[in-house]
Amino acid sequence: MTFYTDKISQGYDWSGLERAIARLMGYIGWKNVEVIGGSGDMGGDVIGTRDDSKGTSSWVVQSKAVSGNRYIGPSAINEAINAMSVYETNVAVVATNGEFTKTALNRQRELEAHGYPIKLWNGAFLRALIDKMPEEHARHRELRPYQKDIVEKVTRLFDDGRKRAFYVVATGLGKTVIAATIARNLWQRGCRRILVLCHATDLAIQLEQGFWPQLGKEIPTSVFFAGLPPRGTEGISFGLYQTLYGYLSGIEPSRFDAVIVDEAHHALAYGFRTCIDHLRPKFLVGMTATPWRGDGQSLSTMFGEAVAKVSLVDGMAMGFLSRVDYRILCDNIDWENMQKFSKKKLTIRDLNKRLFLPQRDDAVISRLEQVVKEIRNPRVAVFSPSIEHSERFSAMLSAAGMPCTTLSGVDKVERRRRLLAFASGNYVAACAVDVMNEGIDIPDVNILVFLRATHSRRIFVQQLGRGLRLAEGKDRVIVLDFVSDIRRMAEMVEMNNEGKEKGKEREIVYLKNGFVSFSDARAERFVNAWLEDVADLSGSDDEVKLTFPEGF
Repeated sequence: MTFYTDKISQGYDWSGLERAIARLMGYIGWKNVEVIGGSGDMGGDVIGTRDDSKGTSSWVVQSKAVSGNRYIGPSAINEAINAMSVYETNVAVVATNGEFTKTALNRQRELEAHGYPIKLWNGAFLRALIDKMPEEHARHRELRPYQKDIVEKVTRLFDDGRKRAFYVVATGLGKTVIAATIARNLWQRGCRRILVLCHATDLAIQLEQGFWPQLGKEIPTSVFFAGLPPRGTEGISFGLYQTLYGYLSGIEPSRFDAVIVDEAHHALAYGFRTCIDHLRPKFLVGMTATPWRGDGQSLSTMFGEAVAKVSLVDGMAMGFLSRVDYRILCDNIDWENMQKFSKKKLTIRDLNKRLFLPQRDDAVISRLEQVVKEIRNPRVAVFSPSIEHSERFSAMLSAAGMPCTTLSGVDKVERRRRLLAFASGNYVAACAVDVMNEGIDIPDVNILVFLRATHSRRIFVQQLGRGLRLAEGKDRVIVLDFVSDIRRMAEMVEMNNEGKEKGKEREIVYLKNGFVSFSDARAERFVNAWLEDVADLSGSDDEVKLTFPEGF
């Protein structure tokens, strides 16, 4: 058995063909591979980048599934040319499980003579490549010690007849690699129908692709969303609880041998919980990078106590996350009126409004221009407070000599085009409101700029994690935090204190000395004094009233 199933090779699964092509491309060296086929895809089904001696090139693939003796003609090539223009790629491919007509082959030669790099991959070519592939994916990862420990603990629970397992691994530390390896272990133990549930379509697609390098080519995968139910055939099925919820009455509780829940902090929502309560798998696995919920409910009620918790600071201390230089830019504190504020018992919202003076975009850009000079090959991700600000700030950055694109406020096709251009190095910076929180991997980002106040610890940690991934040539990530919120400052002071403790334990100088700096030392003393009296200032609600610490 391979992932290129008979149904795909015979042309009866067009979506499966798209994803098989993407899986194949990943196996033989492409990066940033993404399945984009669907309504409004403008002729593109798969995109990716490839490195060679000339640099990085971007590719777009038009996938065509045919059954019987049907052939692919030149119209498919025209669609690929259109996709090449829309996504601004260097190379276009038409791939099929079948064969091409002579006119299609002639059209390819004609276009290549005029400088259009068009590749044609027929069914025999795809089958030959897949048959020659080694068992393991080119990007198969050997497990790090903490990953191996979690996999062994979870697998042991299954072997011991336990029904559930749960783990917490921070963004950038291979939560999906761990899950994929667990799934492979369960497959080898006879769990041949595995369901992976999440809450968003883009995340389901990314999860499937994130599993591929760890699975080996013998395990087929599928996806379900947009109203389509999960398949009952053998393999790993990735999809949305919202879709599953609509089919629960027709699904036998024991259909799936194992269920894996990603971003498990969503699982206590009514519809998600109903799905999990309905199913009766042999084994239930929950995983998340951010276990905090706004309503305070504990995930242990559904998944049990976590077998392991690996934080961002743990990852830094172990050297599996990028070195962090976190700079809190708080030059805008209104110290002159501090005494007046201190006599009032203000809510956090009122305090933030009165304590911090408005930041100017041109001042932010001026500071960013200085920092960019410190980094070789700067790659900047900016979190904006609104779509309107994202567009304005992106234009200002570009005018300042840092080519920038915005990822928010555009349709899916345009966002993918811009992400591909960013991944290929056509832009130095990308601005977004929230599309980089979950589901987007940007490992070479080495400068993060926070301009958006988020009061969710979970979302903040997800955003911070976008810059912590290791990448070739990246020695650190500089974080510029312009967010005027006392809770954010408290969050980072607490994380910094954890870092100092871990640094002392492991003799790590940069952690032992603290990885967070304040542009105004008074602000750090101010927050530290407050934290002595408040158990969890970072998680406090807007309406919580605070009493100023003594001396301020």
